[in-house]
Amino acid sequence: MTKHVVLVPNDGSEFCRQIYPHLMKLCHPEETRIILLRVGEPPEGHVATPPRPAGYDSGLTMYASHGDATMALHPIYASQEWESAVAEIQSELMVDLHRLEAAGYDVEIEVRFGDRGEEIVKFVENNDVDLIAMTTHWRTGIQKLIFGSVAQYVAGHASVPVLMVHPQHA
Repeated sequence: MTKHVVLVPNDGSEFCRQIYPHLMKLCHPEETRIILLRVGEPPEGHVATPPRPAGYDSGLTMYASHGDATMALHPIYASQEWESAVAEIQSELMVDLHRLEAAGYDVEIEVRFGDRGEEIVKFVENNDVDLIAMTTHWRTGIQKLIFGSVAQYVAGHASVPVLMVHPQHA
């Protein structure tokens, strides 16, 4: 039997976790596989500014600062930051994974980096997802202008149904 796939965007907040009781009411564990998706800020490496010539007729080079010279000896590459960020996010989501597995669901964790709304929609386009389930503040007016709304972006761009819950006690 093929299970229905439910994508649950998870930013690590208690607010977003308020979708779980609704999922447990609507989606039977034997028929549902849950993907917890966290979209984080893209990690960046920390490397020194390249050295520059010490003088126009000198073969010597120098760094702009002591910090750059130190960083040149011990760079932190973007790939290292990326791997570290993925491991940290996966570790943070393990509590949610175990909670849902204890309720009988098959659960997996996915990590992406970039704009949250765009990455959620892109994930759905590139994977077999039947439903997106998420909480929303459903901001309007100036709050929406300032904070934006990931849920509204997803609802307007996703090619699958979106279950949105606006918890009353957030």
